Amino acid sequence: MSTDSKVTNYWREEFALIALLLIVFVGVIVFSIQLPFDARLFPLVIGIAGTLLSPVILVDQLRRRAVTASTEVLRDDDPAASATWPRLATALLSAPVFGLLFWLFGFYVASLAAMFVMPPLMGYSNWRKTLIVGLATVGFLAVFFPYLVGVNLPHGVVGDWLLERLRPQ
Repeated sequence: MSTDSKVTNYWREEFALIALLLIVFVGVIVFSIQLPFDARLFPLVIGIAGTLLSPVILVDQLRRRAVTASTEVLRDDDPAASATWPRLATALLSAPVFGLLFWLFGFYVASLAAMFVMPPLMGYSNWRKTLIVGLATVGFLAVFFPYLVGVNLPHGVVGDWLLERLRPQ
């Protein structure tokens, strides 16, 4: 792949991500308008902040694109240099798939799946670092929330069903 097409793919991903984030933040605002004040306060703050920051990021990227030479955008060893459609699809579909796994199987399974599956799909090949970071992060959160904060992490639909079946009557 030539340097020009790598740079074109890079900028296309950058601008697609900015547009997607803007759509998500506007959607958060639109869907939270109908909620009571207490329930809509946090989504409105996040939605408005994201909606205001998305054009700022767009202007920054356009300015960066205008002054950056194509050889400075991507190094050959950068995973973004091998931007392919599977990599872009992984980036765009990871949140909905994580949400589905979270709902079905709960925090532990969804988080471990995200931390072990997504990096290789995105082009990062250091599996040892991925394993260590994934286990350490999920382990820390598994101790922090239930024991230090007092918030039980969700078990998911399948996890709740299993807990009911395994619980002594």
